[in-house]
Amino acid sequence: MRHAFNMSMSLLTVCSALLVSSPATAAGDGRDQALQSFQIRRLEATLKAAADGPTREYFNGMAANREGRLWVSIRLLTAALPSLRRSSVSRAALALQALTDDYGKLFEYKKAAASAEELLASFATELSPIQRQGVEDDAAVYRILSDTPRQTIGFAGPVALQTGRNVLGSLEADLSVNGVGGKWLLDTGANMSVVTHGFAERLRLQPLPGSARVQALTGVENTMRVAVIPTLRLGGAILHHVVVLVLPDKDLNIPYDKEGHRYQINAIIGYPVLQALGRLTFRRDGRLLAGDLASDSHGGVRMYMKGLRPVIECKMAGHSLPFSFDTGASRTELLTAYYERFKSQAPHWQQVEKVSAGAGGAVRKKGFVQRVLKLQVGARTATLRDVMIDAADTGVDNAAIYGNLGQDFVSGFDSFTIDFRSMRFSLGEPLGSPWGAPNAR
Repeated sequence: MRHAFNMSMSLLTVCSALLVSSPATAAGDGRDQALQSFQIRRLEATLKAAADGPTREYFNGMAANREGRLWVSIRLLTAALPSLRRSSVSRAALALQALTDDYGKLFEYKKAAASAEELLASFATELSPIQRQGVEDDAAVYRILSDTPRQTIGFAGPVALQTGRNVLGSLEADLSVNGVGGKWLLDTGANMSVVTHGFAERLRLQPLPGSARVQALTGVENTMRVAVIPTLRLGGAILHHVVVLVLPDKDLNIPYDKEGHRYQINAIIGYPVLQALGRLTFRRDGRLLAGDLASDSHGGVRMYMKGLRPVIECKMAGHSLPFSFDTGASRTELLTAYYERFKSQAPHWQQVEKVSAGAGGAVRKKGFVQRVLKLQVGARTATLRDVMIDAADTGVDNAAIYGNLGQDFVSGFDSFTIDFRSMRFSLGEPLGSPWGAPNAR
């Protein structure tokens, strides 16, 4: 039995910070399943002939949430909720979860807290114990942030940052914040930006009153604080009121090989900051280009959001399947949905022992390795090798997601572009050889 090591540094997958839990899918017609499985085109086609009313408002509002049209989602779901509270508790619970997500992404923290609290007060029976804990944690964070001004962004010039890869295979950029220089990991899979206690002290950040819980990969609940960076500069972009979670240093001290060597992460730029930049192109030469400097993404595929996770459509075996994409993960990991759908191929997979490392430590469990995986993204085909398959439920809501794509997914191309404006993802020109991180395990 071969020992395999997979490093994924997304807060979403290892910390259970914000919005990792979803109520169970509403028991209803095929539109519920289409929504859950990100078959948004099919859902939208069926809604064209649907009668006006709360049901249509609900599905259009949920689709708008997935597509990043947040104010549209809020308007439709708010209109549908009075009827849903009486007619379908499962859909009402999902609508409240989506509203919490909408308000959180718009930095309307008080309204996000109110939506999460109503979900807990009125529809707790729709939540599993793990899901309920996640919603309680979300509500606690949003309560702490209730009086915090909304994050804003302005541009004084172009955004072109030089990035590099650490021993974990993750992208980092050297930034100066409050006059303190340091390496910040760039992680689209991180629900919020993060700093360690020690680094927060160096940045002279004062935690806000109150605390919340965060669950590490090992299942241990830890206390975290929340702070706000008044001004954060990324090249020509100037952001104000950037929220950061403050975690113990040890929770971001990451083992990265079988010998037990460790790497200390001090700071992470997460989804709310990266999304505010609009369109991002990560290039082979290490440059991160944002805004008008980023590449056009029209040749790519549609991108959706599952909470704070980008989800992209990849074709495999003639089917369009949803995969999350995480710039903070060095390698791709296929999830339970993939295992369940393709387990007839298990005799061709190699069984291995997997070590997943992240905040809070490492966990060993059995999995499988698929030697070659081909995923089509628009006109491009990404070929991945020795891809880990997780056959067990991780406790995070991944029911509809077939895998979490890491840096090996994009390593065969000269660039990749994430466009939060048009909600599209694209790959650049194919390379003769991959450009993955040589030290990543």
